[in-house]
Amino acid sequence: MKATRKEYIDQSMPCMITDLKTIISCVSVWDPDTVSAEAPFGSGPAKALRMVLAMAEKMGFTTRNFNGYAGDITLGTGKKMTGILAHIDVVAAETGWNTDPFDAVIKDGNIYGRGTSDDKGPVISCLYAMKYIRDNDLLPEDASIRMIIGADEEENLQCIQYYTAHAERLPDQTFIPDAYFPLVNSEKGLVDFDSAFHFVSPDHADAFVKRFTAGNARNIVPAYACCEIEPVAECRENVLSKLFAVPSLKIREDGKSILIEAHGRGAHAMTPENGENAAGLLLCGLKTSGVTFSMQPFIDAYTEKIGMEFNGEHLSCCWHDDISGVLTMNFGKMDLQDNIIQMKANVRYPISYTHDDLNASFVKNLTEAGFTYTEVLSMEPMYIPDDSDFIQTLMNAYREVTGDTEHMPFSIGGATYARFLPNSVSFGPLFPYETELAHEANECLSLESFAKMTEIYILALERLLSL
Repeated sequence: MKATRKEYIDQSMPCMITDLKTIISCVSVWDPDTVSAEAPFGSGPAKALRMVLAMAEKMGFTTRNFNGYAGDITLGTGKKMTGILAHIDVVAAETGWNTDPFDAVIKDGNIYGRGTSDDKGPVISCLYAMKYIRDNDLLPEDASIRMIIGADEEENLQCIQYYTAHAERLPDQTFIPDAYFPLVNSEKGLVDFDSAFHFVSPDHADAFVKRFTAGNARNIVPAYACCEIEPVAECRENVLSKLFAVPSLKIREDGKSILIEAHGRGAHAMTPENGENAAGLLLCGLKTSGVTFSMQPFIDAYTEKIGMEFNGEHLSCCWHDDISGVLTMNFGKMDLQDNIIQMKANVRYPISYTHDDLNASFVKNLTEAGFTYTEVLSMEPMYIPDDSDFIQTLMNAYREVTGDTEHMPFSIGGATYARFLPNSVSFGPLFPYETELAHEANECLSLESFAKMTEIYILALERLLSL
């Protein structure tokens, strides 16, 4: 008698845990110092990719390595191809871990380690889901399953771009276990851009700005911003009095200089409403003080057109639709260089708008306000309707395993692999009741979720193969 899905998972869990621990032990972080022809993203990602392909070969699957950029694992030869798209690289493990991030341990029902949830745990889960299909003779003759493994998802997504350029064909339908359950079927349009503001200092400024800096990356709401000024000698006491009157600013004297700081709250750029932009706090505080600074033209323009907003209202771009929500923008990094403020920024726009709409409105109004605009990256919105057979099949698999009929497909402002393959959506692994720990210290995956996601992926594959 063939094993049921639950029996198979119970029997396979020790091996799944061992395999997950094995690939977690490989520090597959992008490493420019060890880049080579066989390891385009460094030795760690290349080694982890080889490890997963070796596991798949041992299970009897056909594998290919696309020069260290990506690999694929195939079951069957039928023309009707269902895809799974995941990645084997991870972000660096910073401070704050209670365990060794690359020596996975199990405690309190969780397995701890970098990549347990993003995305090595789902890789192992899907690999064993494919094995279940194979072991139970559930693959129709006219069908095949192909799992694509990228090695550069956390950096520049060169892996999937290389794969799509070199693979002989792409799957007809693909799910990506690298986001949330129940399912993400909509992603906003995304544009990364650089901006600069050139200014001429006022003739009678009260204080010269020696240094101004905020944030670290365009896709993170700045949690800290600071400005170092040197007041005109006769204006010093008046400048200090005005600055101390602004509650949002922290003021420290350092010899002739005055250091002005603002503390906000960091958040991902796709949800800037969860943060508080320290750059905006600082610039609005400087404007409120009534002091005239050497970079006053920038302060005036920024507070008038951006300020503390993240929805583009004063740039006449407060866009919204019912499926994907509101436009968001984030000026995540700023630095003063001579008489130029250099900025790195990001905007995410609803799916009912286009890149041309963005140029005609957002870019036009930004440049008219004195900001330059240099596009660095552009991704069009993606959306697959809720009532499509593909979406309904995945949703039914999720609901049958979990009993959850409350949560529905939803939209995110983030960018996943789904934008790179036709007819593809993000499907798990994080359940609605779980806390997001990917990219954070003490990243972990509960063993219960490990088993449950595997059952969902098995059932999803069974149903997709019969479409």
